[in-house]
Amino acid sequence: MRDGVKKVVIVGDAGLDIIVRFPKYLDQDRKRVEFTAPKMVGGGTGANTAAALARLGIFPYMLGTIGEDAYGKFVLKDLAEENIRTEYLKIDPAVNTVGVFAFVDEYGERYLWGWPRVDRCFDKLELTDRDMALIESADWVHSSGMVTIRDTSSRAAVEKIFEFAHRKGIPTSYDLNLRVTDGVLEEGFRQATLRILENCTYVLGSAEEEIFYLDDSGDYRETARRLVRHDRTVIARLGAAGAAAFTDRGEITASAYQVRVSDTIGAGDAYNGAFIAGCLRGCELAETLDLCNAVSGYSVSHEGARSAPSQEALEQFMKQAVKG
Repeated sequence: MRDGVKKVVIVGDAGLDIIVRFPKYLDQDRKRVEFTAPKMVGGGTGANTAAALARLGIFPYMLGTIGEDAYGKFVLKDLAEENIRTEYLKIDPAVNTVGVFAFVDEYGERYLWGWPRVDRCFDKLELTDRDMALIESADWVHSSGMVTIRDTSSRAAVEKIFEFAHRKGIPTSYDLNLRVTDGVLEEGFRQATLRILENCTYVLGSAEEEIFYLDDSGDYRETARRLVRHDRTVIARLGAAGAAAFTDRGEITASAYQVRVSDTIGAGDAYNGAFIAGCLRGCELAETLDLCNAVSGYSVSHEGARSAPSQEALEQFMKQAVKG
């Protein structure tokens, strides 16, 4: 690392989550109902990954845009508390910082609804020479499909950043974060994703819900194998089944940790942070996958997207939890 400092840049969204748990009946007659008060916490796929990374001792820079509004002020306070660098986070009065209503059912599954629906902050990222100098000085660059869904300045910025980083030999990781509607991935989004992956060192995504949709093979494993190059590894998240890594030297699998699920909000984002931390620490790929499974297992056993563990909590969890 340059001067012994691990310098990570997260290019992406920062917002907040309003967690609303579904009411739960306490008897068969449905006369007694348990309500849980809504909870407002930091959110955004990019910021969640940055927070998970910071809790493991690597304090990243956020590069993105937020609004000059109440949600934006919440975000700045939240990121500061998470030890995330915000010098490159742009504050734009013309956009809205997004809050995501996360409705959580009795099984811990979440249903998301973002608000406001117009002029969203994560669709805008106007790059400057200062931003590109930050990228050039980085040891790692990460982003996600959340900011490339639409044909916006954010999509163009991520494509430019990844091409530049790849040319400079800087490792990059990209969480697919695909938005598939009724089994269909919008073609423009798919093509943009494939362009970004051309300059990507590590591709991360849900096996069945994301990687599966990148081509017409009908099998996420085959799709992952097609994406692999000598300089590109594909990481497939398998939920309760763990994870699999596809490389040009073969495939590696890692079992999940057995936990009682509170909710799955931000589990993939926490996984990303753990993956970056493991790689920067020089861990072997199998060890990194195990670390990621532990972090995401810890995360889903606690409430909200900001439930990734500290290094101390992680070590304790890995000693006590059961895999398989």
